[in-house]
Amino acid sequence: MARLTTFRAGLAAAILAVSPAAAEAPVKLRMATVGVGSAWYNYGAGIADMVRPKLPAGSSIDVLPIAGGVGNIKLIQNGEAELGISFAVTSAEGCGGFGTFKSKQDKVRGLIGGLDVYYLAAFVTKASGVTSWSDIAEGKNKFHLLTTKAGGTGEQGVRQILSLLGSSKEAVAGKGGMIEATERSGAAESIKDGQADGWAHVVTKGHPAATQITTVNDTIMLPLPEEVIKGMVEKYGWSTATVPAGTFKGQPDPIPTVMAASNILVSADVPDEVAYAFVKTIIEEAPKLSKIHAGLADFDPKKAGEASLNGNCPMHPGAAKYFKEAGLTN
Repeated sequence: MARLTTFRAGLAAAILAVSPAAAEAPVKLRMATVGVGSAWYNYGAGIADMVRPKLPAGSSIDVLPIAGGVGNIKLIQNGEAELGISFAVTSAEGCGGFGTFKSKQDKVRGLIGGLDVYYLAAFVTKASGVTSWSDIAEGKNKFHLLTTKAGGTGEQGVRQILSLLGSSKEAVAGKGGMIEATERSGAAESIKDGQADGWAHVVTKGHPAATQITTVNDTIMLPLPEEVIKGMVEKYGWSTATVPAGTFKGQPDPIPTVMAASNILVSADVPDEVAYAFVKTIIEEAPKLSKIHAGLADFDPKKAGEASLNGNCPMHPGAAKYFKEAGLTN
Protein backbone atom coordinates (compact mmCIF):
# COMPACT_ATOMS: atom_id res chain seq x y z
CA MET A 1 0.00 0.00 0.00
CA ALA A 2 2.88 2.35 0.82
CA ARG A 3 4.36 1.73 -2.62
CA LEU A 4 0.98 2.43 -4.25
CA THR A 5 0.66 5.66 -2.32
CA THR A 6 4.17 6.68 -3.36
CA PHE A 7 3.39 5.88 -6.99
CA ARG A 8 0.18 7.93 -6.93
CA ALA A 9 2.03 10.87 -5.36
CA GLY A 10 4.71 10.65 -8.02
CA LEU A 11 2.09 10.49 -10.77
CA ALA A 12 0.32 13.55 -9.38
CA ALA A 13 3.59 15.44 -9.28
CA ALA A 14 4.33 14.47 -12.88
CA ILE A 15 0.93 15.69 -13.99
CA LEU A 16 1.46 19.01 -12.23
CA ALA A 17 4.87 19.31 -13.89
CA VAL A 18 3.37 19.21 -17.37
CA SER A 19 3.41 22.69 -18.94
CA PRO A 20 0.04 24.50 -18.87
CA ALA A 21 -0.08 24.61 -22.68
CA ALA A 22 0.21 20.82 -22.91
CA ALA A 23 -2.82 20.34 -20.68
CA GLU A 24 -5.00 22.83 -22.55
CA ALA A 25 -7.33 22.23 -25.44
CA PRO A 26 -5.90 22.85 -28.94
CA VAL A 27 -6.69 26.16 -30.63
CA LYS A 28 -7.37 26.88 -34.27
CA LEU A 29 -6.09 30.27 -35.32
CA ARG A 30 -6.28 32.23 -38.56
CA MET A 31 -3.59 34.81 -39.24
CA ALA A 32 -4.37 37.40 -41.91
CA THR A 33 -1.42 38.73 -43.91
CA VAL A 34 -1.64 39.76 -47.56
CA GLY A 35 -1.01 38.14 -50.96
CA VAL A 36 1.25 35.15 -51.56
CA GLY A 37 4.71 36.41 -52.46
CA SER A 38 4.48 39.37 -50.10
CA ALA A 39 6.81 39.98 -47.18
CA TRP A 40 3.87 39.79 -44.77
CA TYR A 41 2.80 36.39 -46.05
CA ASN A 42 6.36 35.17 -45.50
CA TYR A 43 6.34 36.75 -42.02
CA GLY A 44 3.11 34.97 -41.16
CA ALA A 45 4.23 31.57 -42.42
CA GLY A 46 7.57 31.78 -40.62
CA ILE A 47 6.16 33.07 -37.34
CA ALA A 48 3.42 30.43 -37.43
CA ASP A 49 6.10 27.74 -37.71
CA MET A 50 7.92 29.23 -34.71
CA VAL A 51 4.87 29.55 -32.48
CA ARG A 52 2.82 26.47 -33.36
CA PRO A 53 4.97 24.02 -31.32
CA LYS A 54 4.53 26.24 -28.25
CA LEU A 55 0.73 25.99 -28.38
CA PRO A 56 -1.37 23.12 -26.99
CA ALA A 57 -0.93 19.85 -28.89
CA GLY A 58 -3.12 19.69 -32.00
CA SER A 59 -3.28 23.48 -32.45
CA SER A 60 -3.17 25.01 -35.92
CA ILE A 61 -2.35 28.40 -37.40
CA ASP A 62 -3.71 28.98 -40.90
CA VAL A 63 -1.91 31.83 -42.67
CA LEU A 64 -4.39 33.69 -44.86
CA PRO A 65 -3.09 35.47 -48.00
CA ILE A 66 -5.46 38.38 -47.31
CA ALA A 67 -6.26 41.29 -46.85
CA GLY A 68 -3.70 44.03 -46.07
CA GLY A 69 -3.17 46.60 -43.34
CA VAL A 70 -6.72 47.95 -43.29
CA GLY A 71 -8.50 44.74 -44.26
CA ASN A 72 -6.80 42.59 -41.63
CA ILE A 73 -8.09 44.82 -38.85
CA LYS A 74 -11.61 44.44 -40.18
CA LEU A 75 -11.20 40.65 -40.38
CA ILE A 76 -10.27 40.52 -36.70
CA GLN A 77 -13.13 42.83 -35.76
CA ASN A 78 -15.61 40.70 -37.70
CA GLY A 79 -14.37 37.39 -36.27
CA GLU A 80 -12.96 36.19 -39.59
CA ALA A 81 -9.39 36.02 -38.27
CA GLU A 82 -7.87 35.75 -34.81
CA LEU A 83 -4.61 37.46 -35.73
CA GLY A 84 -3.48 39.87 -38.40
CA ILE A 85 -0.46 41.88 -39.50
CA SER A 86 -0.93 45.60 -39.98
CA PHE A 87 1.02 48.82 -39.60
CA ALA A 88 1.11 50.91 -36.45
CA VAL A 89 -0.15 53.92 -38.41
CA THR A 90 -3.13 51.90 -39.69
CA SER A 91 -3.72 50.19 -36.34
CA ALA A 92 -3.99 53.62 -34.71
CA GLU A 93 -6.83 54.50 -37.08
CA GLY A 94 -8.61 51.18 -36.46
CA CYS A 95 -8.38 51.20 -32.68
CA GLY A 96 -9.02 54.93 -32.54
CA GLY A 97 -11.94 54.91 -34.97
CA PHE A 98 -10.73 57.65 -37.31
CA GLY A 99 -9.29 58.06 -40.80
CA THR A 100 -10.13 54.95 -42.81
CA PHE A 101 -12.35 53.61 -40.01
CA LYS A 102 -15.71 55.12 -39.11
CA SER A 103 -15.81 53.52 -35.66
CA LYS A 104 -13.44 52.01 -33.11
CA GLN A 105 -12.57 48.40 -33.85
CA ASP A 106 -13.21 47.40 -30.25
CA LYS A 107 -12.41 43.69 -30.60
CA VAL A 108 -8.87 44.39 -31.78
CA ARG A 109 -5.94 44.21 -29.35
CA GLY A 110 -2.23 44.88 -29.65
CA LEU A 111 0.12 41.88 -29.52
CA ILE A 112 3.62 42.84 -30.64
CA GLY A 113 5.00 45.85 -32.51
CA GLY A 114 8.03 47.17 -34.36
CA LEU A 115 8.64 44.09 -36.48
CA ASP A 116 10.38 46.00 -39.25
CA VAL A 117 10.72 49.24 -41.18
CA TYR A 118 8.49 49.70 -44.23
CA TYR A 119 9.14 52.55 -46.64
CA LEU A 120 6.39 54.11 -48.76
CA ALA A 121 7.95 53.86 -52.20
CA ALA A 122 7.17 54.36 -55.86
CA PHE A 123 9.19 52.68 -58.60
CA VAL A 124 8.68 54.11 -62.10
CA THR A 125 10.23 53.22 -65.42
CA LYS A 126 12.81 55.56 -66.87
CA ALA A 127 11.01 55.28 -70.21
CA SER A 128 7.86 56.85 -68.72
CA GLY A 129 9.53 60.25 -68.40
CA VAL A 130 8.03 60.69 -64.93
CA THR A 131 10.51 61.86 -62.30
CA SER A 132 8.34 63.05 -59.41
CA TRP A 133 5.14 62.43 -57.48
CA SER A 134 3.90 65.76 -58.84
CA ASP A 135 4.17 64.32 -62.36
CA ILE A 136 1.93 61.45 -61.28
CA ALA A 137 -0.58 63.78 -59.62
CA GLU A 138 -0.76 65.81 -62.81
CA GLY A 139 -1.25 62.76 -65.04
CA LYS A 140 1.94 63.51 -66.99
CA ASN A 141 2.39 61.39 -70.12
CA LYS A 142 -0.80 59.54 -69.20
CA PHE A 143 1.18 57.78 -66.49
CA HIS A 144 -0.31 54.47 -65.31
CA LEU A 145 0.56 53.65 -61.69
CA LEU A 146 -0.19 50.30 -60.09
CA THR A 147 -0.73 49.95 -56.36
CA THR A 148 -2.35 47.52 -53.97
CA LYS A 149 -6.05 46.87 -53.73
CA ALA A 150 -8.21 48.94 -51.40
CA GLY A 151 -7.56 47.69 -47.89
CA GLY A 152 -3.81 47.70 -48.41
CA THR A 153 -1.63 50.35 -46.79
CA GLY A 154 0.11 51.10 -50.09
CA GLU A 155 -3.16 52.15 -51.70
CA GLN A 156 -3.99 54.18 -48.60
CA GLY A 157 -0.61 55.95 -48.76
CA VAL A 158 -1.00 56.79 -52.45
CA ARG A 159 -4.40 58.38 -51.79
CA GLN A 160 -2.91 60.43 -48.97
CA ILE A 161 0.00 61.64 -51.10
CA LEU A 162 -2.30 62.66 -53.92
CA SER A 163 -4.51 64.53 -51.45
CA LEU A 164 -1.54 66.48 -50.10
CA LEU A 165 -0.61 67.36 -53.68
CA GLY A 166 -4.14 68.66 -54.29
CA SER A 167 -5.10 65.71 -56.45
CA SER A 168 -6.92 62.38 -56.32
CA LYS A 169 -7.33 59.20 -58.32
CA GLU A 170 -10.29 60.77 -60.08
CA ALA A 171 -8.36 63.95 -60.84
CA VAL A 172 -5.47 61.94 -62.29
CA ALA A 173 -7.89 59.99 -64.47
CA GLY A 174 -9.39 63.27 -65.67
CA LYS A 175 -5.96 64.30 -66.94
CA GLY A 176 -5.42 61.04 -68.82
CA GLY A 177 -3.44 59.17 -66.17
CA MET A 178 -4.46 56.17 -64.10
CA ILE A 179 -4.02 54.91 -60.56
CA GLU A 180 -4.96 51.23 -60.59
CA ALA A 181 -5.39 49.08 -57.48
CA THR A 182 -4.46 45.52 -58.38
CA GLU A 183 -2.80 42.33 -57.19
CA ARG A 184 0.96 42.59 -56.64
CA SER A 185 1.57 39.31 -58.44
CA GLY A 186 2.10 40.04 -62.10
CA ALA A 187 2.92 43.73 -61.55
CA ALA A 188 6.50 43.30 -62.73
CA GLU A 189 5.40 41.68 -65.98
CA SER A 190 2.64 44.24 -66.55
CA ILE A 191 5.20 47.02 -66.32
CA LYS A 192 7.66 45.13 -68.53
CA ASP A 193 4.97 44.59 -71.17
CA GLY A 194 4.10 48.28 -71.22
CA GLN A 195 0.67 47.85 -69.64
CA ALA A 196 1.70 50.07 -66.72
CA ASP A 197 4.50 52.53 -65.95
CA GLY A 198 5.19 52.03 -62.26
CA TRP A 199 4.21 50.57 -58.92
CA ALA A 200 3.77 52.11 -55.46
CA HIS A 201 3.48 50.35 -52.14
CA VAL A 202 5.04 50.07 -48.69
CA VAL A 203 8.19 47.96 -48.96
CA THR A 204 10.95 46.68 -46.72
CA LYS A 205 14.44 45.70 -47.77
CA GLY A 206 14.29 42.40 -49.58
CA HIS A 207 10.60 42.91 -50.42
CA PRO A 208 9.77 40.18 -53.00
CA ALA A 209 7.55 42.23 -55.32
CA ALA A 210 9.75 45.33 -55.23
CA THR A 211 12.84 43.23 -55.89
CA GLN A 212 11.20 41.57 -58.88
CA ILE A 213 9.91 44.85 -60.32
CA THR A 214 13.28 46.58 -60.07
CA THR A 215 15.12 43.56 -61.43
CA VAL A 216 12.87 42.97 -64.45
CA ASN A 217 12.45 46.67 -65.29
CA ASP A 218 14.73 49.71 -65.62
CA THR A 219 13.30 51.88 -62.86
CA ILE A 220 13.98 54.79 -60.55
CA MET A 221 12.58 55.39 -57.06
CA LEU A 222 10.73 58.66 -56.54
CA PRO A 223 11.51 60.87 -53.53
CA LEU A 224 8.65 62.39 -51.59
CA PRO A 225 8.58 66.22 -51.58
CA GLU A 226 9.43 67.80 -48.24
CA GLU A 227 5.97 69.35 -47.85
CA VAL A 228 4.30 66.00 -48.52
CA ILE A 229 6.48 64.27 -45.94
CA LYS A 230 5.47 66.93 -43.41
CA GLY A 231 1.79 66.36 -44.18
CA MET A 232 2.10 62.58 -44.03
CA VAL A 233 3.67 62.88 -40.57
CA GLU A 234 1.46 65.59 -39.09
CA LYS A 235 -1.86 64.66 -40.68
CA TYR A 236 -1.68 60.92 -41.19
CA GLY A 237 0.72 59.66 -38.51
CA TRP A 238 3.60 58.32 -40.63
CA SER A 239 7.26 58.79 -39.63
CA THR A 240 10.03 60.42 -41.64
CA ALA A 241 12.52 58.07 -43.25
CA THR A 242 15.30 57.79 -45.77
CA VAL A 243 15.74 54.68 -47.91
CA PRO A 244 19.49 53.94 -47.80
CA ALA A 245 21.26 54.08 -51.17
CA GLY A 246 21.40 50.72 -52.89
CA THR A 247 18.47 49.20 -51.02
CA PHE A 248 16.92 48.40 -54.42
CA LYS A 249 18.36 48.04 -57.88
CA GLY A 250 18.42 51.33 -59.78
CA GLN A 251 18.51 53.36 -56.55
CA PRO A 252 22.05 54.79 -56.26
CA ASP A 253 21.06 57.63 -53.92
CA PRO A 254 19.27 57.88 -50.54
CA ILE A 255 15.56 58.56 -51.05
CA PRO A 256 13.54 60.72 -48.63
CA THR A 257 10.11 59.30 -47.85
CA VAL A 258 7.97 58.16 -44.92
CA MET A 259 7.80 54.83 -43.15
CA ALA A 260 5.58 52.60 -41.09
CA ALA A 261 6.40 49.64 -38.87
CA SER A 262 4.54 46.34 -39.03
CA ASN A 263 2.79 45.00 -35.96
CA ILE A 264 0.70 41.96 -35.11
CA LEU A 265 -2.83 42.44 -33.81
CA VAL A 266 -5.00 39.87 -32.11
CA SER A 267 -8.65 39.37 -31.25
CA ALA A 268 -9.75 40.09 -27.70
CA ASP A 269 -11.33 36.59 -27.76
CA VAL A 270 -7.96 34.81 -28.04
CA PRO A 271 -7.08 33.12 -24.71
CA ASP A 272 -4.50 34.91 -22.58
CA GLU A 273 -2.15 31.94 -22.57
CA VAL A 274 -2.14 31.83 -26.38
CA ALA A 275 -1.30 35.54 -26.71
CA TYR A 276 1.37 35.07 -24.03
CA ALA A 277 2.93 32.15 -25.95
CA PHE A 278 3.01 34.18 -29.18
CA VAL A 279 4.83 37.11 -27.61
CA LYS A 280 7.18 34.97 -25.52
CA THR A 281 8.23 32.93 -28.56
CA ILE A 282 8.82 35.91 -30.83
CA ILE A 283 10.77 37.86 -28.21
CA GLU A 284 12.89 34.98 -26.93
CA GLU A 285 13.58 33.54 -30.38
CA ALA A 286 14.07 36.91 -32.11
CA PRO A 287 17.38 35.88 -33.78
CA LYS A 288 15.40 33.42 -35.91
CA LEU A 289 13.28 36.19 -37.44
CA SER A 290 15.90 37.44 -39.90
CA LYS A 291 16.04 33.92 -41.36
CA ILE A 292 12.32 34.20 -42.16
CA HIS A 293 12.76 37.50 -44.05
CA ALA A 294 15.47 40.15 -44.29
CA GLY A 295 12.99 42.84 -43.26
CA LEU A 296 12.65 41.28 -39.81
CA ALA A 297 16.32 41.95 -39.08
CA ASP A 298 15.24 45.42 -37.88
CA PHE A 299 13.13 43.98 -35.05
CA ASP A 300 14.14 45.23 -31.60
CA PRO A 301 12.59 43.12 -28.80
CA LYS A 302 13.13 45.93 -26.30
CA LYS A 303 10.68 48.14 -28.20
CA ALA A 304 8.08 45.52 -29.10
CA GLY A 305 5.69 46.49 -26.30
CA GLU A 306 5.77 50.24 -26.94
CA ALA A 307 2.29 51.70 -27.33
CA SER A 308 3.12 53.73 -30.45
CA LEU A 309 4.53 50.69 -32.27
CA ASN A 310 1.28 48.87 -31.51
CA GLY A 311 -0.90 51.68 -32.86
CA ASN A 312 -1.87 52.70 -29.32
CA CYS A 313 -4.31 49.78 -29.37
CA PRO A 314 -5.28 48.26 -26.01
CA MET A 315 -2.76 45.50 -25.32
CA HIS A 316 -4.05 41.96 -25.05
CA PRO A 317 -3.79 40.88 -21.37
CA GLY A 318 -1.66 37.88 -22.32
CA ALA A 319 0.81 40.06 -24.21
CA ALA A 320 0.83 42.67 -21.46
CA LYS A 321 1.62 39.97 -18.91
CA TYR A 322 4.68 38.77 -20.81
CA PHE A 323 6.04 42.25 -21.48
CA LYS A 324 5.73 43.11 -17.79
CA GLU A 325 7.35 39.86 -16.63
CA ALA A 326 10.22 40.37 -19.08
CA GLY A 327 10.77 43.91 -17.83
CA LEU A 328 9.95 45.41 -21.24
CA THR A 329 7.05 47.53 -19.97
CA ASN A 330 6.08 48.97 -16.60
